[in-house]
Amino acid sequence: MRAKTTLKGAASNQACAACKHQRKRCTPECALAPHFRPEHPKVFKNAHKLFGVRNILRILEQINPDHKTEAMQTLIYEANMRDQFPVHGCLNVICDLQYQIRQAEEELYNVLTWLSFYKQHHEGQHVPTLSNGVDHGLLQPGNEALALFRQDFATTLPVSSCDNPNVCINAFWI
Repeated sequence: MRAKTTLKGAASNQACAACKHQRKRCTPECALAPHFRPEHPKVFKNAHKLFGVRNILRILEQINPDHKTEAMQTLIYEANMRDQFPVHGCLNVICDLQYQIRQAEEELYNVLTWLSFYKQHHEGQHVPTLSNGVDHGLLQPGNEALALFRQDFATTLPVSSCDNPNVCINAFWI
């Protein structure tokens, strides 16, 4: 016979993974039951090992109820990554994402530069000559056709300082 699940997620005859680990009876008011299902005890063990039950409960008490699920998913993800990669945890994923952001920023800058180039060409203005490799392969030195463009966009684009996905520093805004 299948166990009946309550609104909070705790089964009526089966404790959540957190209560099971602590060897206590799971009540319908259990704050951890919606996040630590009884069929996934490893998820709770990872979170417990990294954060501890008291800290998890403190986070749940302090956070806005609308954000509890997302916060717990984040804690669980971080705990599982720490279990999978004990030394660096989420760092490799963060560095990979920052590297992808930097590549997308460079591509965006190139596309915006080409759009400006074609817009100037279409309007019949003086068209700058494009070079290979100078200023990310966009413009020759001394040509001020896109100086205003660079001031408008370069100061608002995020810049990642992650040149190498293996060596990573947090991204920042200029």
